[in-house]
Amino acid sequence: MRMRAPGVKVHRKEAERIRRYLASRDLIAELKIKKDGEYVIIPVKEEMEGFPIVYEDFEEYRKERGKIGAYDIVGDIAIVKYREGRDLDKVIEKLKKRRNIRVIAIDYGVEGEERIRKLKLVKGDSLETIHREYGIRLKVDLGKVYFSPRLATERWRVVQRVRDGEKIFDMFAGCGPFSILIAKYRKVKIYACDINPHAVEYLKENIRINKVEGIEVYLGDARVIAKRMKDVDRVIMNLPHSSFEFLPYALATLKKGGEIHYYEILPRENKREENLIQTAEKLGYRIKILEKRRVHAYSPSLDMFGFLIKLL
Repeated sequence: MRMRAPGVKVHRKEAERIRRYLASRDLIAELKIKKDGEYVIIPVKEEMEGFPIVYEDFEEYRKERGKIGAYDIVGDIAIVKYREGRDLDKVIEKLKKRRNIRVIAIDYGVEGEERIRKLKLVKGDSLETIHREYGIRLKVDLGKVYFSPRLATERWRVVQRVRDGEKIFDMFAGCGPFSILIAKYRKVKIYACDINPHAVEYLKENIRINKVEGIEVYLGDARVIAKRMKDVDRVIMNLPHSSFEFLPYALATLKKGGEIHYYEILPRENKREENLIQTAEKLGYRIKILEKRRVHAYSPSLDMFGFLIKLL
């Protein structure tokens, strides 16, 4: 599949040097590099001063199944994922040499209703940072709010699907990565909800930082907030460990022809699309699964999947 995104266009003789520079700062998007005659176009997560930026249609990578990243970069914070048997010391020592990394923390997993990472600091003393992707800035404290940089390309994919004038319900908005990015590039009305009060405060601050409009913020359980929503065009369901139990509430907010971006952690071999269709039918809805895609690896046996669901 192809997706439109910003890219850095450089002469082929300079391409490898620039690629290494961008990679060291975690700026390269998870898309395939393109060649254009004597030039190379490197897909990036955001526009950058000092580089010639062009917008191109890039091919997506087919990621290796089961390959789980050793760490994530959020702003100037490196989050090293704990796995039994993994040599964390080697990864941490490598990260300590990177000048753009201020803080290093070990991630022992996500806990609780508010989806907070259990983090242990091994370098630095603050988990607050500003993360940049696709032209927006997101302020977040990773000790108080869940955020995943691994969904940057996925968020950009959703922006490409949205049209001006839509009403959108972001059920689990967090600090606002989906909502802020959509509002940056589209003229829409977004109802952004989260049960975590810290997430809501950062969401409000990120609205101010990015000077975006059209986002209405709600603090509370998405199931309760959903009862206030009616005839929305699009629902974003990024609660991958328990999205399925919220599906009835999402469907009830949609108008006919509306779409749901649904994410869930599942076994590699699954038939969740059948469960989704059957559940909707029992509730009196007809839906169509427009897409089922593996977004990224989650564990040795589980992947994160994305479904695009249309209400008929």
